[in-house]
Amino acid sequence: MTCKARLAIALILPLAVTTTLTAVDPSFSGTWKLNLAKSQLSGTMYSIDQKPSGLMHYSGGGFEADFDLTGKEYKMPSGVSVIGKELSPTSWELTFRMNGKALSKSRMTVNGNSMTVASEVTGPDGKSVQQMSTDTRVSGGPGFVGKWKTGEMKGASTTMQITMEGPNGIAVSYPEYQQTCKGSFDGKDYVVNQAGQASTFTNAFTRAGNALKITTKLNGKPFALDTFTLSVDGKILIDDSTAIATNENTKSVYDRQ
Repeated sequence: MTCKARLAIALILPLAVTTTLTAVDPSFSGTWKLNLAKSQLSGTMYSIDQKPSGLMHYSGGGFEADFDLTGKEYKMPSGVSVIGKELSPTSWELTFRMNGKALSKSRMTVNGNSMTVASEVTGPDGKSVQQMSTDTRVSGGPGFVGKWKTGEMKGASTTMQITMEGPNGIAVSYPEYQQTCKGSFDGKDYVVNQAGQASTFTNAFTRAGNALKITTKLNGKPFALDTFTLSVDGKILIDDSTAIATNENTKSVYDRQ
């Protein structure tokens, strides 16, 4: 699923890219680069609230997570952990790890009804990719608490690698996100691995004519549905993704490398 440097992305990033691609035609195999200029990743909604216990609560796209701002580590439903720190009354930093291994870090800065989210995704080789978005407040406030609408993502592009394995097998990886999944076209659920560890996300791969459809589940519950379409010339791959809980849609456009 795939797939997203705003707070919503930060929190479900390790899992928002969990929607993996399958392929029937060998032409799907190869390395694909996300074209941010042609993609449509903005417009989804998320909220940040403070619970009576004092914990902060994130909700967006059917994903819920609690965290605080004292540097304590909290495990999210995906199996990825989040560590929050308050840098100032208008700036937070969230660090994401999988069993102690760094995945990404995001700094959120609020200015009135605008919030800038600058994210750094760390690959297994230690190299990082920087991305940024500016989100808009829909309701609530002041500060971070309220409902937000995501803005367009800018910065460096990430990649996706696809390898066909036999007549019915597929292996997909997102190197920058340290994420991999192997499966078959049998409709069964296959575990998504993050930084070499099993997450609680799974993907089920099916064929529908010339379309490739993938159902992503979180702890066994349907989370997202993705349809991947290859251009006639085989140079562009489009992922139309729907968050099942909210029926929100995004479009990721990939260029063959």
